[in-house]
Amino acid sequence: MSKRELAAEIGRLWGELAVQSKRSIRPLLEAEGVTVPQAILLQTLGRAGGRQSARELGRDCHMLASTVTGVIDRLEAAGMVHRERDSRDRRIVWVVLTGEGEELVGRMPSFFEHLGKAFTVLPARELEQMRESLL
Repeated sequence: MSKRELAAEIGRLWGELAVQSKRSIRPLLEAEGVTVPQAILLQTLGRAGGRQSARELGRDCHMLASTVTGVIDRLEAAGMVHRERDSRDRRIVWVVLTGEGEELVGRMPSFFEHLGKAFTVLPARELEQMRESLL
């Protein structure tokens, strides 16, 4: 197999792994009452310290503005987040985790940790090499 073919095969396998991980984590998230996009937004917000602008959230979650607005609307209705207008620039809307949202983030499985479980069969040295090659 050529280097190009090998690289394409690895890309395909990574894609399949991501799809399988998403499928297997979905029921775990649904048991907590959230969808995959909602979980992504909540976990991103948690990693940002619990407060981030709606625009930054959309960018960090790779969501269109219309999509992130709908996700925030549903999470706000569920009491997981609330919006705040910036006191100096009214164009900025901050999204803030509520106490209930923080608790949920703590209970939810992380997509990246879930995905990473597939690699636990590899020795630490190989994982370190893989990490270095991806940076």
